[in-house]
Amino acid sequence: MLQIRLFLLCCALWVSAPALAGIDVSVRGLGSEERDNAFAQLRILDYAKEVDASKGPDKMQYEPAEVQRLAAQGQDDIRKALQPFGWYNPVITFKLQGQAPDWKVVYQVACGPETDIVTLDLLLAGEGKDYGPLREILGRPRLRTGERLKHQDYEALKSRLLQAAAAGGYLDAAFSRHELRVDVEHNSAEVLLTLDTGPRWYFGAVSIEQDIHLHEKLLRRYISIVPGEPFDSAKVLKTQFALTDLDYFKLVEVVPHKDQAGPDRRIPLVIHMQSKPPRIYRLGAGYGTDTGPRALAGIEFRRLNDEGHKLRLTLQPSQNISTAIAEYRIPVGHQPTDSVSFTAEGLKQNFQGVQETLWSIGTAYNHQTGTWTQRDYLTFTNDEYNLPDEPGANSKLLTPGITLSHTQADDPISPRRGWFISMDLHGGARTLLSDTDFLEGLVKLRGVLPLGAHTLLYGRIEQGAVVASDFDLLPPTQRFFAGGAESVRGYNYNSLAPVDAAGNLVGGRFLTTGSIEADWTVYQNYGLALFCDAGGAADTPKVRLHYGAGPGFRYRLPFGAIAIDIAHPFDRGAEAVHLDVSVRVGL
Repeated sequence: MLQIRLFLLCCALWVSAPALAGIDVSVRGLGSEERDNAFAQLRILDYAKEVDASKGPDKMQYEPAEVQRLAAQGQDDIRKALQPFGWYNPVITFKLQGQAPDWKVVYQVACGPETDIVTLDLLLAGEGKDYGPLREILGRPRLRTGERLKHQDYEALKSRLLQAAAAGGYLDAAFSRHELRVDVEHNSAEVLLTLDTGPRWYFGAVSIEQDIHLHEKLLRRYISIVPGEPFDSAKVLKTQFALTDLDYFKLVEVVPHKDQAGPDRRIPLVIHMQSKPPRIYRLGAGYGTDTGPRALAGIEFRRLNDEGHKLRLTLQPSQNISTAIAEYRIPVGHQPTDSVSFTAEGLKQNFQGVQETLWSIGTAYNHQTGTWTQRDYLTFTNDEYNLPDEPGANSKLLTPGITLSHTQADDPISPRRGWFISMDLHGGARTLLSDTDFLEGLVKLRGVLPLGAHTLLYGRIEQGAVVASDFDLLPPTQRFFAGGAESVRGYNYNSLAPVDAAGNLVGGRFLTTGSIEADWTVYQNYGLALFCDAGGAADTPKVRLHYGAGPGFRYRLPFGAIAIDIAHPFDRGAEAVHLDVSVRVGL
C-alpha cells in the first residue's frame, strides 16, 4: 500500500507542473498537449535548471532582474508554443510572486479564437499523379476546411505523401509547393501543397555476396524483391530482416545502386552478408525454486551443410527436473520460422512423491500463418512413472497435436507493452499405438501494460482440460498440477492437485491459474513487485482456487530478469511464507 501511495503522489506531482528548487512555474487554462509544449518552450525553466545544476565555488545564483525578465518573456514563449495547435491570438497574463531564492510564476492563458483552415489546395503532378495510394491520401487528408489548423496534421500529411510515393517507386518525389499561410489578424489559414512524383523506378537484378557457401536457392526463398516490380523500400527492409532472422548472418546489408540503373530505370541491388560463427556453446548454472540447483550445457550448429540444416543439443540437469534434448531442423517455406524438425528428448523429474522418467521422439512442421506461429507435431512417448504408494507403471502414447501462438511485444526480452497467447490441442487413441484414448487442450494468455514511466502491470491466465477413456492410464505429464514459481507462488512445485484416498497427489483433469502483478523500477536495474496468484487443478471444471500473494524483488539483466518473491499462501495450515526464485524472459 505504501508503494501505491508513493506512486500516486509522484503521478500527481508530475501532472501538476515542473517544480524546481528556485522557481515554481504553473500554466493554467490549457489542455495537456498545449501545456506540455508550453513548459518545453519556457526559457525561465531552462534558466532555473542551469542555476540548480551548477556546483562548486562558482555556483550560479539567481538574479532577481533576470528572473523578472524571463518571467515576462514567458508570455511570448507560451504564445509561440500555442501556434502549432492553431492558437495565434491568445491572451496571457502572469504573476511573479516571492523573492530569492524561491519564486512562483503563474501564467493564466485564454487561448482566444481558433485559427481555421479556409483554403485546402492539394495537388499531384508528375508521372505518378494518378497513383492510387496518393489519390487515396488526398481524398482523406485529415485536414479539413472550417476546422482548426494543427501543424502536426500538416506535417503528417506531407510525410504520408512522401512515404506512399516512395513505396510506389517514385523515389524522386518532392514538393514543388508547400506553403502554410496564416492570417493572424483574421484567424485563418491556407494550406497549399503540390507533390511532384517524378519518374517511377523499379527493382532490377539482385545479386548475393556471402562469405560462406549456403545454396543461393535457399537464400532467394526469403527475398521479397521481384525484378520489374516498382521499387519499394519496405520490401527491401523485409528482405533484410528475413535473412537476418535465419540466424546464419551477423550482418545483412541490401544496397541499391540507383546510379547503375539503365533507361528502363531498373535499380540493381547487391545483398552483402557476413556470417555468424558456425557453432554456439552454452554453459550455465543456477537455482530455481521449482528445479533446485541446476546446470546447463549445450551446443548449437547453426549450419551443418550448404542447405542450412541446424542441430541443437541441450542438457539441463537439476535436483528435481532434468532434461536432455536433441533437435535437427531443416528450413522450408518462405518465412524464417518455417521448418521441419526432428527431436529426441529425455525427462526425469521428482515432485511431491511422483517419480517420472520418459523418452520421446517426434517430428514437427513449424510455419507462419499470418501473424500466428503454428506447430503441427507428432510425438511418440515412452513414460515410466511411480505415483505415491502405487506400483510402477509404463505408458506409451503416440500423440498428434497442433500449437498456435501469437506474440506482440515492444521488446522480446523486457517488454513494457504486449501480449502473448498459446493454444495447444493434442491427443491419442488405442487404435494409433496409445495405451488410452484421450484429448487434451491448454490455453495460456499473458500480457503487460505500462502504468507510468517506471511501473508495469502484468497479467496471466492459464486454462487446461483433458478427457480420457481411462484417466488412470495417463502419465503425470498428461495430467494437471498447479503450484510453483510459474503457477501459484506460495506453494511447492506441482503440489496443488487432486489426491487419492491416502492423500497422495495424483493429478487432475482440469487446470485454472491466474496472476496479477505490479512492478516498480526503483533504481536503475533494481525493482520491486506486488503480486497475487490464484489457481488449482481438479477433476471437475469447477476448480477450487488456492491463493498466494506477497512482495518481490527484481533485477534486470540483458537476458531477462531475476525474480525473487516472498509469497504467503492463504490455505489454512500452510507455511506462513514461501520463497520463489525464477528467471523471466519476455512474456
